[in-house]
Amino acid sequence: MLPFGGAGGLHAVELAQALRIPQIIVPNSAGALSAIGVLTADVVKDQSRTKMLEVLPGVGRKLDQTFKEMERTAALALRREGFPTVKQRHERSLALRYKGRSFELEIKRTSENIPMEFHRARQERYGYAQESNAVEVVSARVRSSGIVEKLGERRLTSSASKTFSRPSKTVSAYLGGKKVKTLVFNRAELSAGARLRTPCIVIEYSSTTLIPAGLRAEVDSYGNLIIQVT
Repeated sequence: MLPFGGAGGLHAVELAQALRIPQIIVPNSAGALSAIGVLTADVVKDQSRTKMLEVLPGVGRKLDQTFKEMERTAALALRREGFPTVKQRHERSLALRYKGRSFELEIKRTSENIPMEFHRARQERYGYAQESNAVEVVSARVRSSGIVEKLGERRLTSSASKTFSRPSKTVSAYLGGKKVKTLVFNRAELSAGARLRTPCIVIEYSSTTLIPAGLRAEVDSYGNLIIQVT
């Protein structure tokens, strides 16, 4: 289980036990996980043009013209958002079907032999292909991406010893309806390989994690908090 959100770590162990999930991975900055994803995700623009063309000799040229028009439109929009040409990627695909059918398959254009690509896709999806049937283009599609620089891997410094970490403080907390002494760890102070005595509360800027007594918890080399439920 991978809990996130400010309070996800408070309920993770109880939920994992109810669902018989043996291990929990609590990522660093769990409360900001969605925001980090938005900031590092590529900017994507999808376009589609309905064509309704039977795949006959010469259809490739018509499709290329349509693809180029969509790519020019997307390239201009991405440049306005700060993505130079070298930071753009455009992927072409076609929605194809057998002529007279109601449903199509989307395939990426990997060759000029459109029918062959479609028959292969049908074979992979449904286990058979009808190669004598005419193939029809329903729509041409372009997915254009502005490439955002990804976060680099950050490893924590390993602790010289594998002994239990020293808590920041000890507090009284009600766990399971009983008042018990509970250790509090500041996550920013934990190094790779750190082991935590339980019951404990792990605090950080964006979230809080509760680990009841009797469970094993430690920090891996990437700063993830690994909790063994069983």
